[in-house]
Amino acid sequence: MRIADIIAMVTLVVCILVALIIAANLQTVAEGLKVSINSEGFNETVDTLFANTWTGLTLASIGIIIAAAVGILALVIGALGGVGGFT
Repeated sequence: MRIADIIAMVTLVVCILVALIIAANLQTVAEGLKVSINSEGFNETVDTLFANTWTGLTLASIGIIIAAAVGILALVIGALGGVGGFT
């Protein structure tokens, strides 16, 4: 695992955290609009939008965890001399 990979993962984590903060603030505003607009179509759209947003952010964070695990496994396998008996 190279230093560039680690920097990229840290950057992705920061981006996800910023997206999380922005989405939470937008959801608060949208909940206020749901009360004032009181349209069934708008309410369903807002609910679907934020449900998909939270799902996407969750999948992105799981993807970063998987990428880190693959990098750690590659590092360990590389330190042990590889796989398949090649020396």
